Parts: sequence; C-alpha cells; structure tokens
Amino acid sequence: MSRQPDILFLLPDQLRPDFLGCYGAGFLKTPHIDALAEAGLRYETCISPSPICVPARASMLTGQSAMGCGVMDNLHWPRPDRPAMGLRTWPDHLASAGYATAAIGKMHFYPWDISEGFDTRVIAEDKRHIHIRDDYDAALRAAGLRKVHAREQEGYVDGKGASISDLPEPYQVDRWVAGQAAEAIRAADPDRPLAMMVGFPGPHCPYDPPREALDSIDPASLPAPLPRTAESATHHAAFVASYKRGWADIDYSDLTDAHVRGIRHHYAALVERLDQDVGTIIAALRESGRLDNTIVIFASDHGDYLGDFGLVGKTYFHEPAIRVPLIVADFRAPAPGVEARAVSLLDLYPSFLDWAGVEVPCHARGRRLGDIDRDRIITGATVHGMMARGLGWKLVRYRNGTVALFDLTRDPQEQQNRIGDQPEIQAVLDHALTLAVLDGFAAAHADKKVAEAQAGPDHDFYGRGWQRPYPAPIN
Repeated sequence: MSRQPDILFLLPDQLRPDFLGCYGAGFLKTPHIDALAEAGLRYETCISPSPICVPARASMLTGQSAMGCGVMDNLHWPRPDRPAMGLRTWPDHLASAGYATAAIGKMHFYPWDISEGFDTRVIAEDKRHIHIRDDYDAALRAAGLRKVHAREQEGYVDGKGASISDLPEPYQVDRWVAGQAAEAIRAADPDRPLAMMVGFPGPHCPYDPPREALDSIDPASLPAPLPRTAESATHHAAFVASYKRGWADIDYSDLTDAHVRGIRHHYAALVERLDQDVGTIIAALRESGRLDNTIVIFASDHGDYLGDFGLVGKTYFHEPAIRVPLIVADFRAPAPGVEARAVSLLDLYPSFLDWAGVEVPCHARGRRLGDIDRDRIITGATVHGMMARGLGWKLVRYRNGTVALFDLTRDPQEQQNRIGDQPEIQAVLDHALTLAVLDGFAAAHADKKVAEAQAGPDHDFYGRGWQRPYPAPIN
C-alpha cells in the first residue's frame, strides 16, 4: 500500500449545505455524509466564487480564478495550449507524482471526453446534455433504455422542473456513477496512490428522483424560501428567459409557493439518494483496504436557490447560490471539527497538491486549507457580475446595473440592501474587487508577456529576426 495518501474528491452538482444533516437539516437523513463530517473537518462557510457549473469547475481544476482562466460562463473552457505555459491541472500534477488518476461521472469538460490529466475516465455528463454519447449513454442503450429530455418525464412541466425518473434503479444516473466509482476503487492497483474525482450529475435539475424516494420526506417539514427583495427582482426577467430556452423549457414567471414546496421535496429526495451513493463509495474504500490511507473531500460546485428570492438554480451571488458544503475527512488520523473561517473552492487546488507532496505553482490563486485567516475577502466573478465577500459584508456588482451591499452578520438572509450607507466598508470591498479584476486581467493575458524585452544585452531579442515564443510561459 502506498505511503502517499489516496485522495477521493466527491463533487455533487448544485448541492446547498443546508440540505445536509451535518449542516443542520432535520427534515431529511444523510447519515453517510454526516459520518464524513464526524470523522473530519466540516467547513461552515465555503464559497463558490463563480457560481455557474463550468466556471466553478474550471477554476477548481486549474487553480485559477474564472477571470484568470477565461471561463466566465457555461460556454467557455480554458485554452488547450495552456500546458505549454506551465498551467497544469491538479490531476496532471498528481499523475506526474506517481498517482493513478481517475474521473468518474460528470466533469463538464469541453470537449466532454478529454482527459485534463486524468488517466482514466468513466463519463456520465450533465442530465441536461442528452445528446452526448458518453459511457452512461452506452450503458443505457445496452439495457434498451435512453436519455430523455426532462420534459418527457412525468410532472416536469406542471411541477416546474420537479419530475419523476422512471429509469430502473441501477440506471438512475447518480446510482450508476456511484457503482462505477466503487468498481474502479476495487480494481485499483493497491501499490499506487489513487486520486479519484467522482462527479455526481445530481441533485442538479431536473429534480427527478424515482417516485418511491419521495416517501421518506415530509413536505410540510421543508424550510420556506427566503422572501423576494427589490434587489433580487432586478434579476428575475433574465432568470425566467434563461429557463425558457430549450435546455430547460420551463416557464418560471409564475413560480408559486406550491411549486417551490414540490421542487424542494424532490431535491431533498435526490439528496437522500446521493447520501446512499456516498455510502456505496466509502464502503468500497473500506472493503479494498484503502480507507485508512484516504483523504475524502466532499463539496459542490455551487448551491441552488430552490425558490429563495423567487429564483431557481444559481448564477447570482446570494448566499443560497454561492454557499456549498465542504468536508475534509482524513482517515489517516480522523479528527472531527468545525472551521468557522470562510474558505473558497479555489483553495482545493493547492490543498490537493499539498496533500500529495507536490509543490504548489505560482499561478494558483487559492490558499491551502490550513492557511486561511479570519479577515480574508473572497472575490469572484462570472459573465453576470462580481462579488467581494468578507469582514461580515458582501458587495455585488452586476452587469444589469444592480449594485448591492449586505450586512451578513445582522442580515444573513440579505433582505436589506445597504449600498450607499456604509462608505468605509464599501470602499474596502471595492478595492478588493479592483485588485481581483486586475489580477484576473493579468493572468488571462499572461500568454502575451514578452519577458525578453528586459533581458541582458547579449540576448537574441536585440538582433534582427528574433522569434517571440508564444504562448509565454508562466513564471
């Protein structure tokens, strides 16, 4: 058995922390995820700086901010020649350090079947990408089944995305991913360290558990959504227009309390099933004899409004969209605890490398999870806007012209926009945003740097015909 720790990264899609027992949810049962928290460190406040699927994932993979890697929405992906610059993904670094690297499930790469440093991939992409011919699609076809658009599912239109999946149990997508991950763990070489990322397509919409999964959740026990505000209303038209497009084909212009209860009911059922899938994977680690040398990381790419502020999904910078669970259970020395200081998903990249004994490169914009501080300001951006969160406050600036400042200590539900009446804290957060934007610009254009212009007098740069190296290496 390798002395380097195995690293298992479990990443559900669109999971908010307050729908987990270990984060205080009493209306559902998540014993396997709770057990991870009881064996490790649970981070009370983990922030997704860019709360859209692809920007969040590209940032975690590369260690760069969304601005730095140039991935600001779901139609972007980092430049393919970035290894020539010295920009390597965390699995690529770990593979060079001797790890067997495997990605199981949803990764959201473009093209969808590239490796990005993983030696092995078993692919089950987004529930919305029904035309991708991935490994999950092949398994369905071999069983006489197929992927379907959610509008073919029972209840989808009337339930505003809360539907029923009638697939047989082994072919429910998260269950299939868990089975593939467990099989890969059992088949892994015991003499090589293993770094595995498991990407669950759920509980992302469509909110489509099998019918029987709903029985364990009492809809009356579910928390009510946060009220709409004047600030959140400025995003509503764009939100409705987005979901009317073909990928979702839902009209959220008339989202009622009953709709929200249904969505939350189905979402909670998916989370309970996700917990069972986590149990399957941890059991495989235990049965293979690897668990005692494994660091298990459980997180998500962003949250889900689930009706908060009259919104569904993510995209904007309210707490339900940017807050994600983060649990790090090091089974080499289990030690339960809770960390109250805020951390960022960008912190995973340097932490993965540090745990594997790999030097953290200069382009990494996160901090190792052991190096966080209480006064940190976490910044983030997408194509829709920018955020600076720290010192008990949050400043957001959106491309639609909306600007908001929230007192997260006295108003954690972000009901009162304090913009204009706290000039000192606003100035501090605005300065942090300015630095983040400038850093993002510099990182995004590092390929164009001509360092040779400052070379010594004997450098070929000063002669005719010198060829500029492109892209420029990071240093």
